[in-house]
Amino acid sequence: MPRKSRSMSDRLRLDQAARILLGAWMAGIIIAMFLVVPQYVGLGDAGRIIILHVPTAWVTTVAFAVSAVYSIRYLWKRRAADDAGAVAAAEAGFLFCALATVSGMWFANIVWGTPWNWDPRETTILILLLIYAAYFALRSALDDVERRRRLSAVYNLFAAVTMPFLLFVAPRMAQSTLHPNCAFIQGSHCDGIWLELNGTRIGQLGDVVLALQGIEQRGDLVVAQVEVRMPGLREVALLEPSFELASGKPADRPEFPGQQFLLAVEGVDLANGRALLNMEAPGSGLLSNSRTFWTFMAANIGFLGLFIWLYRLRADVLLLQERLARREVAYELPA
Repeated sequence: MPRKSRSMSDRLRLDQAARILLGAWMAGIIIAMFLVVPQYVGLGDAGRIIILHVPTAWVTTVAFAVSAVYSIRYLWKRRAADDAGAVAAAEAGFLFCALATVSGMWFANIVWGTPWNWDPRETTILILLLIYAAYFALRSALDDVERRRRLSAVYNLFAAVTMPFLLFVAPRMAQSTLHPNCAFIQGSHCDGIWLELNGTRIGQLGDVVLALQGIEQRGDLVVAQVEVRMPGLREVALLEPSFELASGKPADRPEFPGQQFLLAVEGVDLANGRALLNMEAPGSGLLSNSRTFWTFMAANIGFLGLFIWLYRLRADVLLLQERLARREVAYELPA
């Protein structure tokens, strides 16, 4: 057997083995999500969504970065294979970005009581989807092959520059957000806000407006009456979180209306009628459980492998389509 044919045969066998391994790996992750990972205390089965949401989100950044690298290579060497790689990686990134968005909406509906509220993270990821949708629209609008490749490569670099700002910078700059980053995982700490009866009585935690209505001592407990106004004034409730004087720790932590985050009193100043109010995550640490942690890490590896397989497959299809188109053009040309 010629060496070239033998190497091609070995590559095909290796690709087939890799596909089988990837399929078994992803099947194992899905099974582990429901049968191995325990419920997240306070969120129940909703905590399992994190096994899907976070890996697809970070693979999105990897995919768009890979696409940008291929665009740079195309502008440098003008090779069709690099253009195909850029398109394939961008398409895979768009798919993973859509999965991250949908899974995030599902999780938000359970935890924050609404799937979409134009939260900064939701808004920026929607903008990112629209930017890459415009990339695909640009490619489909240009008939000239070389011009299409060149302009889309330049646009792709622009899109890649906006990606880290939209995903990592802008959401953290926003003062109002449904994503309380500091409180999402148990053990992390928000600064909280001091409210007082004779001074600043109204403040904001995330996208929730708090108004201190009263504070009183009941034995060893200090109870604060706090009016809570949810985003868009959907719900207004009077909550009574309490603080234990003997231990110096929060006692009763009521849930925000329609959410599963908790309102806690972390400090009091009875002489001046002041209370330190804060937002806390429910339950224990999501990744503190070893089964959850290793399933989460396996999901990251699995989704990365899935991206590599998808973009390579799509790149090969694009190159094959181009070769077939060239043959058709050559066949139609007069002798």
